[in-house]
Amino acid sequence: MSEVLREIFKDYAGAAWLTHIESDPSPEARKRIPELLEQLKDYPLEPGNELSFIDDSTPAGVTREDIDAPHGLHLYHYEPQEKNPAEERIIYYVHGGGYMRGNEYWCRANAGAQAKNLGLPVYACEYRYIPANKYPKGIDDVEWGWNYLVNDLGFDPKKIIITGESAGGTYETALMVRLKRQGRTLPASCACISGFLDFATEGPSYRLNNGIDPMFSIDFEAMLPFYLDDVSMVRDPEVSPRYADFTGFPETIFFVDDTEVFVSDALIAADKLHKLGIRTEAYITHGLTHVYAFEMPELPESQVFYERMRAFFGL
Repeated sequence: MSEVLREIFKDYAGAAWLTHIESDPSPEARKRIPELLEQLKDYPLEPGNELSFIDDSTPAGVTREDIDAPHGLHLYHYEPQEKNPAEERIIYYVHGGGYMRGNEYWCRANAGAQAKNLGLPVYACEYRYIPANKYPKGIDDVEWGWNYLVNDLGFDPKKIIITGESAGGTYETALMVRLKRQGRTLPASCACISGFLDFATEGPSYRLNNGIDPMFSIDFEAMLPFYLDDVSMVRDPEVSPRYADFTGFPETIFFVDDTEVFVSDALIAADKLHKLGIRTEAYITHGLTHVYAFEMPELPESQVFYERMRAFFGL
């Protein structure tokens, strides 16, 4: 283990909730990662710059329904044709994309993949983008989707698994902060995948993995005014959920790679949940890249990702 990783993981040695895969990536990943990073150069992170190279066709054995949402947005419903008839749970999925893209190809591709691989119905929400729609509008849209599932479709919150990656990890966790503040029932379970949980960037990996993370070299302080009108709110738990009181939060599995600037967010949040007696697991790979299982679903590591999801949720 490198000195950088020793420093990042030093407070979590021997943690029962931590699985850190220290072996090198598969040959397939070592070949595919440079190709992906080169491809992404043609799609800089800009408002509405959708990842149109992604195949968002509905997988075989899955059907899709588009539900109209406010502001011209959609809630996508993916229904697997083969599922356990006794299984009543659904997934509410919140996509990533730097808060400024992902409503189209990215959201649909990942929602369909989860329905196919997890065998549960998936409802995936679109949301308004920054900087035209700053906090809290994106979270408002995610809350609308939640309210639609619970109030209009009648789903029991305790039958809902919420999933999200990157910016979606922010929004799904912020939604739970908001629901708790409102005195409402939270989802049964959560998967937070490379979630950005700390706009104050106080976790050590923001410093130590700067220049190591193959996907992100972002000046997060400069980004703040694009997300927040009032940057003094940076540690408000609905903005940066790592500062939340996690009492009453659901069981949660975290996925992240140890090269990511976001790895400390997963470690800090998982440790807080564990200390509260909440079932949690952090599954951390080595040498891959941000949201590898969605970015590169063909990799053997991505199949392990879904295996860990199924095991954690008892699917």
